[in-house]
Amino acid sequence: MTSNQTTQSPPAGLRLRKGFALEVVLLMLVMFSIIVLAGLSAVTTIARTSNADYRGARASYAAEGGADDIMSQLDAAMQDGIINGEDIASITKPEITGFRMTQSTSTTGVPVSRTITAGPFAGLYSLNQPIDITVSARDTSGNKATAVLSVNAQTIPLFQFGVFYEDDLEILPGAPMTFAGWVHTNGNLYLSSASATFQSNLTTPDSVFWNRKDASNRLAGVRINNAAGTGVLLDFDSRSLSEPAFKTRSEVRFNGRLMSKAQGVRPLKLPLPANVPAVTLVQPRSVGDSPMVQDVKMAWKSDWYITVNAAVFDIVDTNTMKAQLCTNFMVQERTGGLQVPDAAACAKIFKPRRNAFYEGREDLRPDLLDIHMDSLRIWSDASKAARSPRIIYVNFTNLGGNTNKDYVAVRLRQGAQLPKPGISADTGGLSMVTERPMYVLGDYNTIVWRPAAIMGDAITFLSNPPNAAMAQTPGSLATRCSAQAGWCDTLQTNYAKRTARPTNVRAALLVGHSPTPCDYVRAGCGAPPYGGGLENLPRFLEGWGGVTFTYTGSLVSLYQSRFAFGLWGNSTNPNSPGAPGGGYYDAPTRAWSFDVNFRFPERLPPGTPSVGTVLQTAFRPLY
Repeated sequence: MTSNQTTQSPPAGLRLRKGFALEVVLLMLVMFSIIVLAGLSAVTTIARTSNADYRGARASYAAEGGADDIMSQLDAAMQDGIINGEDIASITKPEITGFRMTQSTSTTGVPVSRTITAGPFAGLYSLNQPIDITVSARDTSGNKATAVLSVNAQTIPLFQFGVFYEDDLEILPGAPMTFAGWVHTNGNLYLSSASATFQSNLTTPDSVFWNRKDASNRLAGVRINNAAGTGVLLDFDSRSLSEPAFKTRSEVRFNGRLMSKAQGVRPLKLPLPANVPAVTLVQPRSVGDSPMVQDVKMAWKSDWYITVNAAVFDIVDTNTMKAQLCTNFMVQERTGGLQVPDAAACAKIFKPRRNAFYEGREDLRPDLLDIHMDSLRIWSDASKAARSPRIIYVNFTNLGGNTNKDYVAVRLRQGAQLPKPGISADTGGLSMVTERPMYVLGDYNTIVWRPAAIMGDAITFLSNPPNAAMAQTPGSLATRCSAQAGWCDTLQTNYAKRTARPTNVRAALLVGHSPTPCDYVRAGCGAPPYGGGLENLPRFLEGWGGVTFTYTGSLVSLYQSRFAFGLWGNSTNPNSPGAPGGGYYDAPTRAWSFDVNFRFPERLPPGTPSVGTVLQTAFRPLY
């Protein structure tokens, strides 16, 4: 049997619901795809943004690094104490792998002399030259950044410091000593004394040691004035405290007036080209001197350059030696058309003296060129516009060969009053310079103050005449010996210590020193000989016990003495009635202070060298 079956279709509503579900699924798939694609796009965008930020940051760091490089070049250029147009022009652009660098460095405005208001040298004045450094860095993808660094090139005159040392500075006086003036050393600072007071700041970019350098001897009498002017005992140093603790303790005890590397003190650059030793400042002219060396040598700065043939000391007869000095053994050169003395005036100003007196520290008898400053002043003041000197340099040639010229030096006599300036409105002043040792007899620059400096290998002060033990009887016009002249030399050939008389000196000193060779605590040092310290930078030869030596000026030492290298405390002298035990001097009472006149640029001695440093004042990126 055949049956016919009929298939029925689903209701219309059901068909609609199935179609809607499919659409929903498809829509969800589309939406999900959109979300996935959006996420992928966001990830890509973030990646690209991060990469761009990374490259931008690298460019910024490159620009900042380039600016630091330029600042380093400027810092190196300050080795001659100043920044000039030549220094700016010689700056090379930084080189950083992966970047094309450009730089623009320029001064902003003119140098301005003003007081330093911040940093370790606040309170001093300097010649300030603002400089802007602009450095741009661009990578291979075009990412670019620019940085602007503002710096200040500070030029500080050396004689603005009460004390300035390039090497380690030892201040270890036995006799009481009070010093008024800023003390700075580019080396370590050693302090120990039963009675020493410092009335101003002490700074070093290295360490402070409350002890001696040659042996352990920590004396508890070192005082440093706080901001209120009260002397406070030193009771710590760089060995006993860490740098942060040192800084804190200095602030508590001295209101921060004792500063070391703990406070960020930086070395001050000497006024010299790179790789040129500091002693170059006082060395004679040389045909091989570069323009940069000529700029800093006192010999080239001088307006009166004197060359003495030391063969004059070979002449046996004293009067013949004096008569022939100016005509046969001396050459004088002056700049700007200034006059030199004629033969008669020259003979009064300059006098040679062979084996003049016994020099206890060097254990010999020096051959001297005596410069009679009173005769120089009388001659100069008679026509000051055409004659007045500012820097006199004395050079010796033909040295060595025999004992008549074994220790050649310069001695300044009767220097209580210096020549007037060539221009009445000028402060004037006189700097006396030689690479040899120098002696000063009696008061110097005390009647009418003038800016004065004495520069050489070493400086020894001989006290004021008259001194009966030093006079010749009868007197002699040829030797200028009399009871009034004193230090007549003919009686200085024995070993007796002469009794000193109170003496007053007002002049900046730039001289060599005798160092203690090493610190006793260092391995292999042993017991080194004491160099004499700051208290013996000005040297003495007489019995100064209880007698005051008054000094006002600036004590600067940038190098070690090369000719006057006799040891401090030399005890090889034979015994004599005047020198029991062989000692050659007794320490004076030291009344020493900084000359506050040097705080004004127009009152500095002629040719004053400067030191410099470069400080960052601002930084900003450019977008």
